[in-house]
This record gives sequence, structure tokens and C-alpha cells, in this order.
Amino acid sequence: MHRTFSGLCATGAMLFAASQALAAEPLPIQPAYDSPAFIAEDPALAGLIGRAAPGLRFTTLDNQPIDLGALYGRKPVYLKLWATYCIPCRAQMPGYEALYREYGDRIAFVAVDIGFGEKREKVASFVARTGLTMPVVIDDGRLSNWLQIKATPLHVLIDSAGRVAYVGHQDGPALHAALDRLTKPAPRTGHIAPSDPGQQTTLKIGERVPSFAEATASGPVLPARSRQKQAVLFTAPWCESYLKDLEPQTARNCAAFRAIAQRSAATHAIRWTAFASRLWTENSDLAPFQKLLGPNIKLILDNKASNFSNFGVRQIPAIALIDASGHLRDMIGADDAHVEDKITAFTKAP
Repeated sequence: MHRTFSGLCATGAMLFAASQALAAEPLPIQPAYDSPAFIAEDPALAGLIGRAAPGLRFTTLDNQPIDLGALYGRKPVYLKLWATYCIPCRAQMPGYEALYREYGDRIAFVAVDIGFGEKREKVASFVARTGLTMPVVIDDGRLSNWLQIKATPLHVLIDSAGRVAYVGHQDGPALHAALDRLTKPAPRTGHIAPSDPGQQTTLKIGERVPSFAEATASGPVLPARSRQKQAVLFTAPWCESYLKDLEPQTARNCAAFRAIAQRSAATHAIRWTAFASRLWTENSDLAPFQKLLGPNIKLILDNKASNFSNFGVRQIPAIALIDASGHLRDMIGADDAHVEDKITAFTKAP
């Protein structure tokens, strides 16, 4: 979409119109490479080139194990990160399948759904509908966090030594040239040890909540000893608009959770914070969303996804309730039919 940063797939009237057109087609024709349906490249991706790729284990949708660390040193690897509701991802799928048929005997392809706002059955249905035949896995957040992914689709090529050789959003000449380079004989440099993606721990009910990783000029958003009840809304500025036609129930849930948070925050009985997902979100997207939330809810962009990860939020919207002593008391998901009742009871409890 010709923005200087990786960009949000869903902002602007032009992209919204594109979403309506593409949503009706499960297998759309791939647009031209300079089409606004493709997001602009992010210059920060260049910092990944040359790094040892992460050693991660996945299980495919058909229950086959994939050990990335074991693949490195044997053949190049092509990881494509995507989401079922991402319009450019949908547009690229026919071309992606064609690349697999062309290079699949020389490069290990793994289609990685990012797992954010996804469920296994939805991913499996999408894969069947679009005719993908390469191995498909769902990320638990560790690969996305290692890559610091901000938008999909994302193509990650790893050379036969296990180093990141190419990263980009677009399916175009640069990607095709990189694939050709990977398949040409190269001097043997040996297999390097994979990067450690780290462990991912999630707060459990009753555990003490640390200060939020994101901070403002005045200090942490959630001090460890706030002595005030807290509620945290996990959402995305694009949820209500971009998903209106693609994932209408999720869009309605985001609107409902926002309204519930606004009503609660207006009473000033508990302190509200909203964390915006870093996916498809830029700092410039925050001001209009803050205006929508109103002055009683502080909005923070979760740039490193550390807070979504700490609270184990993979589906939006979600709400965390934290008592005055700083302990997590409840996590409320979109499928909970008693959201407002739980918040009211939490507010009134001693």
C-alpha cells in the first residue's frame, strides 16, 4: 500500500473496498506486484539477514512433526507467515502454491499461520478451500516474536547453513530471485547452531502481574503496587473495521468489548488500559482509536507483543482483571457470555 513502514493491511477506504471484493472470493486472482493490495516492504526486515534461524518444532495440520533445527544444514527452508483473514495473504496463495510446485523438491516449504485470532479448524478449512499442498503449521507466537513480525504475509528464506537469507512481504521479482539463489550450489560453510527462540510463559490466575513492559514518560502503565483494581483490554484498532466483512463475529466482539470497557471506565471504579496488537498497526493508527475509546481508557501499542504474550492472548478481544494487590484474577475471552457481569462482580468485590 506504498507506506514507508510495513503498514496495516486494513486502513484506508481503498483497502476496505479491496477487502469487500476479495472477501467474496476464497481464491482471488493475484494482483499486480505494485497493487495496493500488497503491503510495502519494511526496511527493518534487513536486520534479520545473516542471523541464525530459530530452532522450533511444529506439528502440521495432519499431525506430522517438523523440526526446523533438523532441516537446517540439509536443505534451504522457506517459511511463509500468513493469516486466513489477511487480504494480501489470500491474494498470494495461488502464487505460493505455484512456487511450492516449482521449488518444493529443492527447498523445504512450511506455511506458518501466525495463530493470532485463528483456530485450528478455521485454518484447516482455509487450507482445503485454497488447495495448499505444502506442510501447514500454526505458530504459538514464538516464531512471530522472534521475527518481531508486524504484518503478513511475510516470506522468510533460510539458506542451507541455517542463516536467514531473505525476508520480505511481497511476492515479486526479489523473492523469486532469492529462491533461485538458494537452489544454486554454494560453498560449504557448515551448519550453524539455530537461534534460541526462548520459552514462552503465560501468567496463571492468581499469579502476581509484573509491571507492563510498555512504559510512558511518566513510568510503567501498570505499577507493581498500584493498590487499585485494574482491567486490561486486548484488542486491535483494525478489528471492528477490517474484519467487518471478513470475520464479522470477531468484529462484533471487538465492538462489544470496547463498549463494555467504556461503560466500566466511565465509573472510574477500576483503572482501564487497552493494549493494541502490534500486528498491522502503526503509531499513527493510535490517535483515532484513542479518540474512539475515549479519555478514560489509556491506549498503548504493544510494540514487542510482550504483554499479549505474558497474558497468553492469542484471540481478540480479551480482558484481564487484576486485583488491587496486583494479582491476575480472571481472563475473559470473546466466547464468554457473562463479560459485563464478571466485570461488575469484580468491581464490587472487596
